[in-house]
Amino acid sequence: MDGELLWKEVYRFVRKAARRFREGQVRRGRPDTYSIDDVALCWLWAAFRNRSLSAVMRQLKSPRERRLWGLMGFSWPACVPHETTLRRRAQRADFSRFFRQVEGFLQRRLRPQLKYCLIDSTPLPVGRLSGDPEASWGFHQLRGYRWHTITSADGVILAGQITSARVHELAVAPALVDAVRERGFRAPWLVADKGYDSEPLHRRLRQSWRGRLAAPLSPRGGKHSFKRTPLRQWLYEHWKTPHIRRLMRRRTAIERTYSLLKSGLFGLWALPPWVRRLANVERWIQLKSILYHCYLIHSRN
Repeated sequence: MDGELLWKEVYRFVRKAARRFREGQVRRGRPDTYSIDDVALCWLWAAFRNRSLSAVMRQLKSPRERRLWGLMGFSWPACVPHETTLRRRAQRADFSRFFRQVEGFLQRRLRPQLKYCLIDSTPLPVGRLSGDPEASWGFHQLRGYRWHTITSADGVILAGQITSARVHELAVAPALVDAVRERGFRAPWLVADKGYDSEPLHRRLRQSWRGRLAAPLSPRGGKHSFKRTPLRQWLYEHWKTPHIRRLMRRRTAIERTYSLLKSGLFGLWALPPWVRRLANVERWIQLKSILYHCYLIHSRN
């Protein structure tokens, strides 16, 4: 898909979400000089171009660049704040709240298929010589962070969380399940790999989603033990049923979602050198998620 078409979708949905956001926002003090959608579009342009904010600010303020990109069909904010203003506004609570509203708006627009959901995580490596103090060594001998996600059957990201690379998947999974339920989504099945085999996670799904976990059983002590895990025992007894076998064959769909996000279109095969520390990584992934959902909307039209 042409970059022009993707950016048009991003521009349209951000402007539309900003109108609703301003109607419900009450903020004391002096009004902002720059609107929240102008600030958001500058950050999204940096993620769209996969460039640092400093690099794209020189482009956004150049009359020649604005004219050339405008001839190619790209719409930019009429008012471009200073880089310091953009960074300061990004630290405010309303900035994160606005992006969460945009994400929710895009999720509802996509109408995710909830016959089943998928959970997994993917590494976000940094350079081996990076001085990021919050990055850590994790699985596969990669240093950096890890992105834990739950997606729908058709690839919509319903919830996600960024942690250091050493955090185990099971430590994050219950919070992701609760986050999906808080956003009004749930599915009868959550499909996962062997790393998510856990009786507490089975119980959390029964309580929060009224659903079940479909994950390969991990032997305990060299053999399957179900003395204190009745939900795992139920899965063991029904493991070879046609429905569960079909679910497990579809588990690789989340790997294809990660493959698209790590392609040249979104560039998440690694974190760029200007994205360091957990707060900045979370913001960068949030920007990329919005671009990804806009891509899904356009590709379905």
